[in-house]
Amino acid sequence: MSVRYPIRAVSKLTGIGIDTLRAWERRYGAVTPDRDDRGRMYTDADIARLRLLRGAVEHGHSIGRLARLSDEELRRFAETATAPSAADPVRRTSLDTAALGAALRQYDALTIDHEIARLASVLRPLEILEGVLMPLLVEVGDNWYRKRGTVAHGHLMSSTIRSVLGSFVRLHMRPDVPSRLVFATPSGERHELGTLAAAMLAASSGLGVTYLGPDLPAREIVECVEPADAQVLVLGITMTSARKPPERELRKIERELRMIVRDLPKHVEMWAGGPGAVHHTALIRPRGLIVRDYTAYQQELARIGGGVA
Repeated sequence: MSVRYPIRAVSKLTGIGIDTLRAWERRYGAVTPDRDDRGRMYTDADIARLRLLRGAVEHGHSIGRLARLSDEELRRFAETATAPSAADPVRRTSLDTAALGAALRQYDALTIDHEIARLASVLRPLEILEGVLMPLLVEVGDNWYRKRGTVAHGHLMSSTIRSVLGSFVRLHMRPDVPSRLVFATPSGERHELGTLAAAMLAASSGLGVTYLGPDLPAREIVECVEPADAQVLVLGITMTSARKPPERELRKIERELRMIVRDLPKHVEMWAGGPGAVHHTALIRPRGLIVRDYTAYQQELARIGGGVA
């Protein structure tokens, strides 16, 4: 019988923090450990794969992309990786989020801003999004669920990420761009971070961005696309029956989506992302695209003229 290891042992054997391991598994499916009454249990093959992933991440590559590679592809990647250069120590240090986590636990907003700014100075937008901000938000949510954190931690992290993403959007906006995208969430949908992150990636890829924000009536969303000279309307929808919102809220979202699908000008593309978009596939698909992750989203950005974020 093969040996299996608990998560604390795996963290020591791979050098990957426990919270990072959980985020890699939950968000990216980097490995799929078995579970028993002691929790997650990992095999030797899991540990070998995690070591390969950690090595590639330390060279500055995004876990979101690496997690989709097979073990053999990761081994070939490791064999062909360039030797460490003078820039490598900077990149390895940049991926250490311990100070950021400590500042969050102490409600130290100034240090949180400083650490995110440091990371943003050495990571590409997609890397900081997939490798730092979203995993940290997942970790905060997990800690609250397990009663290791507070609602205030979640609000602090959410407000900080909202501010950072908004700053990135403004930083990368340019007047002369090949395509313009409008971003919003429909009325009743108040979770905006995924949509704001999508706007940031579009701006950093050289496309025009109009970010309208969350919880907007369908009519106002539709009415703004032509004055904004939009080629694409991007909608973020997180609300699903699995999250157990009030039934009236689900019906409201569906009504709003039906109006947008019906009234959006034919020449404007419609992209929808988030768990709620998948939930409403039958309604959205005849008119628009369901964008399932940021990698697929970047492919669509490239199709309309965007560069690499």
